[in-house]
Amino acid sequence: MSLNELFPDKREEGETLIKQCQLVMLRMLQIMDHLCNKHHIQYFLVGGSLLGAIRHQGFIPWDDDLDVGMTRENYEKFVELVVPALPQDIFFQNSETDRNYPYSEQVEARLRDKYSNYTLNNDQWHEGLQVDIFVYDRAFLPHNYFIILQNMLLGLLGSDAKRAKALKWINKHVPLPLVYASSYLQKPGMWKFGANYIEEEELRKLIKVKYEDMQATIPAGWDKCLKRQYGNYMQLPPLEKQKGHHSVADLPNPFTPCRHTEILYWQAAKQA
Repeated sequence: MSLNELFPDKREEGETLIKQCQLVMLRMLQIMDHLCNKHHIQYFLVGGSLLGAIRHQGFIPWDDDLDVGMTRENYEKFVELVVPALPQDIFFQNSETDRNYPYSEQVEARLRDKYSNYTLNNDQWHEGLQVDIFVYDRAFLPHNYFIILQNMLLGLLGSDAKRAKALKWINKHVPLPLVYASSYLQKPGMWKFGANYIEEEELRKLIKVKYEDMQATIPAGWDKCLKRQYGNYMQLPPLEKQKGHHSVADLPNPFTPCRHTEILYWQAAKQA
C-alpha cells in the first residue's frame, strides 16, 4: 500500500478550522513516524507537542503547529532516507530545498503541507501547515543565555553545514557537562529563559505515548523537561492565552496553498 492509502488525508472531517489543520499535521506526523520506524530513526516530541501529549493525549486544543526534535545523527539519516520517501503532497523545507528559507531561522527544517498556508502575504518561503523539526546537538552549556550567545557566534559561520560541523566538534572535543539544545530554538523571547534544553540522561531513552489516534515518541525524562519549561504544566493557561502561535492576520487555511512553487490545489486533487 502507498503512504496515501495507509494515511488518507482527513482534513475535511474536521468540525472546526483548528481541527482541520490539526488533522493535516497529524497525518504528516503519522507518515514521519512510519518512515522513521522503517529506517530505525529516532525522533521525539518537544515543546507544546510534548506538553499536549502528556496533558491532552494529543494536540493542545488551540495549537496550530507541531514540534518534533531529533539528534544531529538522526536528522542526517532522516534527510538521507526519509525525505526521498515522502509523498508528493509533503514538502521538506530547509535552507537547501527552499532557497529563500533563511539560514538561522528558528527552526532548522520543516515538513510542509502543499495544499495549505499560514498566510497569503509571504512571497518568500513555503508557508504550508507545518511540522517543525528541531535538531538537537549535545554541544551547549545548560542555560539559555549561554546557548543564545553560542548560537550568535555560530550564526557567523554562514551556513547550516558549517554550523553542524562546529557543533559536532564541540560535542566530541569540549570536556564540559554539555546538554542537548536546538541550534535555532534559543532566541530572546522564546519560551522560558534558562529552560530550553534537554539533559543527556533525559534523552537517553525514548518511550511511546498516546497522541490522538497514534503512538508518538517522547523522551523518557519528559517530566523534568516539562517542569523546567512550563513549571506546573498540568495547569491550563488563562483563557486569554489559549491561542495558537499565529496571529489573526495569518490564521492557517487548510484548503488554499501559499504562493510557493511547491504547492498543490485541494479541489483539483479531489476532482482527480
